[in-house]
Amino acid sequence: MKAFVNDIEVRTYYGAKVKSVVLAYCRANNLPLKLEGIEVKDAYGNIIGLDGSLRANSKIYVKF
Repeated sequence: MKAFVNDIEVRTYYGAKVKSVVLAYCRANNLPLKLEGIEVKDAYGNIIGLDGSLRANSKIYVKF
């Protein structure tokens, strides 16, 4: 499955949670794997939790 984090494509497994996709994004971009204090929003600007599930081609935006 692919999802987009800050408009960058991230490939992960089907049924991945937001947390897994954000961690995959961090690993791919050599960012720290610390998730405390981050804000995650969907494409419409709604805040979403790290335990939420994603669908294919979902777009999320992370603010560190």
